[in-house]
Amino acid sequence: MLNRLIYFLKKSIRPLLKNKVVHFIGDSHTEVFWFMEFSPLYFWRIIPKIKIVHGATATGLANPNSKTNAMEQFNTYLSREVKKGDYVVIQLGEVDCGFAIWYRAEKHGISVNEQMDLAIENYSKLIKKTMEKAGQNIIICSAVLPTIKDKQSLGEVANLRKEITESMKSRTDLTLSFNNSLQKIAVDHELFFLNLDNDILDKSSGTVDSAFLNTDPLDHHLNPKALSKVIYRQLIRFLFN
Repeated sequence: MLNRLIYFLKKSIRPLLKNKVVHFIGDSHTEVFWFMEFSPLYFWRIIPKIKIVHGATATGLANPNSKTNAMEQFNTYLSREVKKGDYVVIQLGEVDCGFAIWYRAEKHGISVNEQMDLAIENYSKLIKKTMEKAGQNIIICSAVLPTIKDKQSLGEVANLRKEITESMKSRTDLTLSFNNSLQKIAVDHELFFLNLDNDILDKSSGTVDSAFLNTDPLDHHLNPKALSKVIYRQLIRFLFN
C-alpha cells in the first residue's frame, strides 16, 4: 500500500518539476529500477520507462532464433517509445559473464576471451542502434558482478548454471574485463559509463562485497536497496549536473 502511495505521489508531482524521461532496458537485473521507482528516495525528477527482457544476453543479441528474442524486443521498444530528448540506460552482461560466455566457449571450442569479444561486438550493435534514437543521451551500465558462490546449486538460477564450474573469482575477473570493454565503447562514442565495479567489488577477496548480496541467499540479484544508492549517485550527476 505504501509503495502504491509513493508511486501515485510521484506521478502527481512530476508534472510540476523539470523532469527527464529515462528508458531503462536490459535483463532481469534492470528490475532494480522498479525498486527505485517505488522507493521514496529516488526518481522524483526522473520519469522512468522500463523494458526488461528476462534472460537477455549480449551473446544472444545476434541470434534471431534466441529464446528471448531480445534484439527484436529492444529494437521494437526503442522505435516505439524513445522520443527526442529522452535518455536510455542499457544494462546487460551478467548472464554472459556468469554463464553464456563460458558455456559457448566450451561448446564451440574457442577461448573465453574470443567468446567475450563476440558478446561485446553484439552489444555494440545494440548501442549503435540505440544511438540512432537517443544520440549521445545514452548511459551504459556495467554488468553486475556475480553472486553465485562456488559449487552453489541451491536457487533456480544457480541450479540452471551448475554445469559451469569456474570459480566465483574467475567469473568476477571476466565481468571486470567485460566492463572494461564496455567502458572503452562508451569513451569511443562519447557516452556516459555507469561503473558499479568500484563500489561493489571487495578489493580483498576480488569478488562482490557481501554488503551488496541479496537478503535472500537463493536470489542471485544484488541487494536493490544497497545498489540503488550507488546507481542514483552516478545517474543524477550525469543527468542534472
